[in-house]
Amino acid sequence: MKKIVKLTETDLTNLIKRIHEEVESIEDVTDNTFSVEPSVRKIPREKELQSMFGKYDTQIPNDVLRYMRKNPQLLMNRLAKIYGDNFLKYADKAYMNTKKFDDLGSF
Repeated sequence: MKKIVKLTETDLTNLIKRIHEEVESIEDVTDNTFSVEPSVRKIPREKELQSMFGKYDTQIPNDVLRYMRKNPQLLMNRLAKIYGDNFLKYADKAYMNTKKFDDLGSF
């Protein structure tokens, strides 16, 4: 059985406005553009940090990149805590890979 709903033009307009306001409020909550220091531009190290996130690089807030740049030891401490014994294996492998590329560039 079909249910028929009749809406006036005013009802329809109000409904559309209400839905639009709800969508905007949801987008405001999930908006990732808030920054503690919005006028501060990214420095080259922050751009390097951003590039390590691959296809998600545009989703990383500038404040997070700035935090990572200013607190590298804290970042490494936390990674070591998360990965435990494997941390040194990963760090050593990453360092050796970097050295190989550096050595190749010196020819």
